[in-house]
Amino acid sequence: MPIIKKIISKYKYHIFCLIVAFSMLLFTSKNSFLYPFNDWCDVNAFFTVGKSIIHGLVPYKDLFEQKGPLLYFLFSLGYLISNKTFYGVFLLEIGFFSVYLYYNHKIIKLFLEENYSFIILPILTLITTTSPSFVQGGSCEEFCLPLFSVSLYYFLKHFIIDNLTKKEIIINGIIAGLIFLTKYTLLGFWIGFILLIIIDFIKKKDWKNIILYCIDFLSGFMIPIIFIITYFYIVGGLKDFILDYFIINITAYGPSKITLKNLLFTFWYLLFKSGIIFCLGILLTPVLIFSIKNMKKKLKVNVLILFLITLFFIIISLKIYNYYILPISIFLPISIIGFIFLINKNTYQIKNNIYIIIYIICIIMGIYNTNYKEDMFKSKKEIFQYKYANYINKYKNPTLLNMGYLDVGVYTLSGIVPKTKYFEQQNISYERFKDNVDELNKYANNKEIKFIVYCADIDNKTIPKSITNNYNLIYEDEYIYEKQMVRLYQLKELSLK
Repeated sequence: MPIIKKIISKYKYHIFCLIVAFSMLLFTSKNSFLYPFNDWCDVNAFFTVGKSIIHGLVPYKDLFEQKGPLLYFLFSLGYLISNKTFYGVFLLEIGFFSVYLYYNHKIIKLFLEENYSFIILPILTLITTTSPSFVQGGSCEEFCLPLFSVSLYYFLKHFIIDNLTKKEIIINGIIAGLIFLTKYTLLGFWIGFILLIIIDFIKKKDWKNIILYCIDFLSGFMIPIIFIITYFYIVGGLKDFILDYFIINITAYGPSKITLKNLLFTFWYLLFKSGIIFCLGILLTPVLIFSIKNMKKKLKVNVLILFLITLFFIIISLKIYNYYILPISIFLPISIIGFIFLINKNTYQIKNNIYIIIYIICIIMGIYNTNYKEDMFKSKKEIFQYKYANYINKYKNPTLLNMGYLDVGVYTLSGIVPKTKYFEQQNISYERFKDNVDELNKYANNKEIKFIVYCADIDNKTIPKSITNNYNLIYEDEYIYEKQMVRLYQLKELSLK
């Protein structure tokens, strides 16, 4: 018992972060076992690619998808834990979010007594995971949050405690490399990170450290990139990786016209769609930074600039998907710390009994405000993906194609590994990238696939002739959250034999 007490005392904040992450994500993430299924198309696409990697396929070369390779490898791990559910992904979420919270605890310690973490961390988790920007759980942005928080801690440490060591700057370079291989459009934070530290050295006329920092950061940055390039070179997919992840992403998704009006619209849309508390926390960040009494003015200005740089790179794509704004939540702890100083400039020792009360209140509010609480404990019989998967799996060696939209989850629940490079229809206009739709129709015309899941807007009754000429309609159901009608088609000559 004394040993257990000693361990708990030593690692109490680690344990607390784990408890908060689990108890909140249990209700706010649809990857949790309290939900029958996470039907968000994005995580299903990630899971399908991750599953396919385990079965010997190569991302980009054998499957067309456009997020970074590290995200797919992460979902491969989730698949190995649980191959037809998102329970494995849920465990990864808990682990990643625990790291995110722990580094926010370290940030809190820079300005307040560390026991404030018992109050701030549950509140931060509540605001973040109940925001519509969290969507249904499992987004690329969510898994990147701990990487942001680690680097934000080191950024603050550089200005508050001392210059970063060689090891620490290499670590941050590695983190930037990991982000580059997960979703490179999130790199704005690290551009600001290294730029502001270099400017600090320029002001100090510390030319030696400028050179050393750049060399160490770039050395760290290249470590994960060299590993990935080596992997794709060995498996013969390097050209496809560069084409799909970089060139097609830039040419097919790049904004047509960046103007101040478009940037402001994107900012306000994303922010106001993120929830009232989240929105207020972000809007007040520039003000609340300056209320932190023990933060030097130079650091306040640098944090504000880093905040603005990060925000700029988030909105510059002009995309208005809810989850795009999630990474800016890494500055919410700064806002909360600033708010504490605002209401009590000297701060004070908090009584122990308030911790548990605030934690319980956050859990209750999390359950009440979670994005999809109506799906909690829903029966699997109400989920069309289960019905489709059960029907498909009656047949020997079934093959599947997801047409008209992104992966709606039938691949996940049926356990089917795609047999074609284009296994879903991406959110790319036909004019910018024709191959995706053309190849899907070719597979259907050639009767290469036994089953097709076809998605279309509810009011759209037009079905491609490549499907109607060769396939029979088996089921149709409404995909509520994406406002789609999803139909299951079966090859006409297919039999149970």
